[in-house]
Amino acid sequence: MKLLTRDRENVHFLIDRGNPPKISIKPGEKLAVQTIRADDMYLSRENPVFRDHDHVMEVRSNPVTGPIYVEGAKPGDRLAVKIEDIRLGDCGNEGYYTYVPGQGLFANPFYPECYPPQTEWCDVRGDTLTLRMGNRDIPVETEPFIGTISVAMKEDVTASYWSSKEMLGNVDCHHIKKGSTIVMPVNVEGALLSLGDLHAKQCAGELLGCAVECDGEVTLSVEIIPWDDPSYFDWPQVNTPRFIGSLGYKDNNIEQAIRHAVYDIIKRVENDYHVPFMDAYMVAGQCVNIEICQMLPGACAVLATLDRQVLAPFSCK
Repeated sequence: MKLLTRDRENVHFLIDRGNPPKISIKPGEKLAVQTIRADDMYLSRENPVFRDHDHVMEVRSNPVTGPIYVEGAKPGDRLAVKIEDIRLGDCGNEGYYTYVPGQGLFANPFYPECYPPQTEWCDVRGDTLTLRMGNRDIPVETEPFIGTISVAMKEDVTASYWSSKEMLGNVDCHHIKKGSTIVMPVNVEGALLSLGDLHAKQCAGELLGCAVECDGEVTLSVEIIPWDDPSYFDWPQVNTPRFIGSLGYKDNNIEQAIRHAVYDIIKRVENDYHVPFMDAYMVAGQCVNIEICQMLPGACAVLATLDRQVLAPFSCK
């Protein structure tokens, strides 16, 4: 199995088709990818906090490892990335979660009180991790997932902490985890896949503006869905053995993000399972689940899912 290390020459902060590939893989081939913590190791027990949101923006953040060149991927195709495994804290670094004034659900002008920044540290290497509340240790189950996974865009260049329909990016969806398959558009030759921003735990919506941030190693494999494949594709997908899922995204508008995701699910049922649109819509109204992945200023991402059990009576193309 190939390995793409977290050495500095393999890490970048911009999603840019001009970034030179660091490794190439064939469809079906497994690759281990090492990642760096979202703060780029800026924080430490000696230097534990960001002053405010502006300080976060001053510091390089959200490093991703790559790009990975996928042999045979051409513009117009789709890239299906299977998450084979995620191992957190593989090099022994601690994870953290932090409150940054002016960031998160209660950012200005919505938060009623101002508190100083604070950070808690935790070991993310086991099946459980310890959170702190009221001077007590709270054990919770670890839930490893990838916060940021991107392909290069056709022309645009953007920071890795943003998201878009064209690149996917930083959507903080906790279903992008072991056993899931992420489907993204191919915009440039080789797709130029990058990933990072691993999380050990996060609520729906990333309300604090921060998850339990950590480094780790992701094992993945890829397949290419050719441009002429008849299955429906418009928005990026997160599919598992249990459900089909569509991601929707809209700056500062969670309502519109939900509409994008739900419409995409309905169109997939209509096209791939041969069901009239209104029949699919009627059932979606009862059976689709909505999860807010990210709800930050300027970044609203939603996953709509439909259990495969609902679709079991129908044959997919």
